[in-house]
Amino acid sequence: MALSRRKVIVAGLAVAGGLGIVVGTRRLDDGDAVEKFAAGHPDEVALNAWIRVAADGWVTFGIHRAEMGQGVTTSLAMLLAEELDADWSRVRYEFTPVDNDYFNFGILAGGRPFGETEGRPLAKAGTALVREAFHQFGLSVTIASSSTVDAWDTLRAAAAEARARLLSAAGVRFSAPAGRLQVAAGVVSDPVTGQQAGFGELAADAVRMVSAGRVPPKAPESFRLLGTSPPRLDIPARVTGAAVYAIDQRQPGMLFGTVCHAPRAGGRIGAADTAAAAALPGVERVVPILDRGIAVLANDTWTAFRAAALVRVEPAEGDQSLSTPALEQAYRRALDEPGAVVFRSEGDAAAIPAGATTVTADYALPFLAHACMEPMNCAALFADGRLTLWAPTQAPTLARDEAAKYTGLDPALVDVRMQPIGGGFGRRADCDFVVEAAVAAMAVPGRMVQLTWSRADDIRHDMLRPMAVGRVRGAVDGEGRIASLDYTLVSESCVASNNRRTPSPRGGEAAKDRSTLSGAIDHPYAIPVQRFAYVPRDDGMPTGFWRSVSGSINPFLLESFVDELAAAAGADPVEFRRRHLEGQSRHLTVLDAVTRLAGWGTPTGPGVGRGIAIGENHESVAALVVEVGPGPDGRLRARRISCAVDCRFAVHPDAARAQIVGGILDGYSAALQGRVTLADGAIVEGNFDTYPWIRMADVPEVQVELLTPGGRPAGIGEVGVPLVAPALTNAIFAATGQRVRELPLAKVPGPFA
Repeated sequence: MALSRRKVIVAGLAVAGGLGIVVGTRRLDDGDAVEKFAAGHPDEVALNAWIRVAADGWVTFGIHRAEMGQGVTTSLAMLLAEELDADWSRVRYEFTPVDNDYFNFGILAGGRPFGETEGRPLAKAGTALVREAFHQFGLSVTIASSSTVDAWDTLRAAAAEARARLLSAAGVRFSAPAGRLQVAAGVVSDPVTGQQAGFGELAADAVRMVSAGRVPPKAPESFRLLGTSPPRLDIPARVTGAAVYAIDQRQPGMLFGTVCHAPRAGGRIGAADTAAAAALPGVERVVPILDRGIAVLANDTWTAFRAAALVRVEPAEGDQSLSTPALEQAYRRALDEPGAVVFRSEGDAAAIPAGATTVTADYALPFLAHACMEPMNCAALFADGRLTLWAPTQAPTLARDEAAKYTGLDPALVDVRMQPIGGGFGRRADCDFVVEAAVAAMAVPGRMVQLTWSRADDIRHDMLRPMAVGRVRGAVDGEGRIASLDYTLVSESCVASNNRRTPSPRGGEAAKDRSTLSGAIDHPYAIPVQRFAYVPRDDGMPTGFWRSVSGSINPFLLESFVDELAAAAGADPVEFRRRHLEGQSRHLTVLDAVTRLAGWGTPTGPGVGRGIAIGENHESVAALVVEVGPGPDGRLRARRISCAVDCRFAVHPDAARAQIVGGILDGYSAALQGRVTLADGAIVEGNFDTYPWIRMADVPEVQVELLTPGGRPAGIGEVGVPLVAPALTNAIFAATGQRVRELPLAKVPGPFA
């Protein structure tokens, strides 16, 4: 249903890892989602904001999340098809428009802010209240491995209600009670009389049926499609080249452009000389983009790139001239400075047994770029008072609102058309590239502008994964158990950084951002004395959400250090973890699965080592083993990576495995050679020659085992990333006795290539 005009009175938001309450007001009516979804399709009937049925029985499913290669266009369609009992061979998809009804509640604690609701009336009521507040805010985003988690509740319910309408329409047509009718493969039939009718015949009547309210979705034992792996709906177009991305948009008379950004990362433009660029044949306009850069609009992209190289831009006065060595030193000094924010403190340090073995280790990680295969781009057209954006965005609601803010238009006059994306990884949750295209298009009314960043700008003006330095101290008692753990992290809050660019109700106070310690602070280990602290940094670097966010930082510290404690206790790393996981059944199960999969404990050859790490990410629990050994040149290589993941339920198991493998390879490549450095405030790296990514010839064997004991799906898009680095460095220690506490490995002298 569409929303009427009302005010937000309360909204639950993730604040410092818990539930916060925000009170505010906002006009909520952004139109009728069903009407928007139906627009332009007069021969189809929209049963709701996600399902349209054609007269010939074909069903079009609305996909309200960004497709970045993860297969969401198939998995979300499967959720709808399962509950509708549609014929999978006669379904297709399209992206939905922007509307409050496409909000994402899964970003808040997986849609369960008060825990599970089954059998808990207060939790159920509280969840319903906060869910409605999120609905009113209407934030549509594809982040935090939440698409399928959120859709499990939203889309199944929507399709079940639509199916009930179809049954009611058939009951009227057949003069039969709807309760005895059956639905299969897009056809409703009466097993008593033999009458049947397809969805295409029933849709027009079904939409006029009075809604029966919320219809319970199917029980898992009734699933026919979910839990299987049909061919993905988006693959044929991708393989044949028929898929149209934002970068492929074409219109007669359009202009192609790029942006010459400020010289320093996160900086502003000072003086600029555009004369040479404007004089280049083929250049039509040179447009200032706020204080961020200069857009060059030309008859083709290559001319725009050549012209942008001729623009001379000085940094604005006051922009910081940061360097990597200076930042590294400042971060390490901050470990010893007062003012750390303590987010978790348990136990009494006086209770640590005398004579316990103590260990202290410092760790360091660099800035990382997203390096999406499709560089930042957006097509925009301002015509007849409206702005249309063909945007490869993970945040269409924010893209609309940010474009409206910087162009002075009412958001109702901004239309965002979601496009397939050639890699997102959190980068496209920012809206800078969308705003640039919008501002450029306003300068040339009536002509589409396709703005494309060069690869150099894509890296040098990225919203980087923050760098981090951490210190972990711990003690092991005489029985080989962890007696204490003291954990301090120095890093920038990407939540705070993002909030400076795009303010949100969540806020952006770094000192309150508990998520900076995610991947460590909520560890599963039984430790009597522990303390987790965070030292916020704000050096003016633009940082953002990199795949698994802080999960790409903290598990390296925590799981490396747990291995160091195991060594101090003289214990096998697996058995050491096992003795600290009492009562953690999911963790113990994946631990057993991965050690079996990897052959942990079986003999290895000379110079071979295995390392392990375990953790939880967006409610999926994973354990990962890396095996390293000497290659033909005698240097260590990763031979095999084994991973077991308990995701509770996999909508499309093959797609889930692919996501895990992709995450593993992202984590592996970053651990090997991922590093962004600064000199005089500017990012040094500018392409894959200086920011290399793993090549196919260097990919080790990867094996994944999915554990699906049942329940609501857990997030799967990022779980493969966090554990690779610690398991890899733990394997290097097992093979060589050398501890690696700094990434990437390419920076560290040693036997690993």
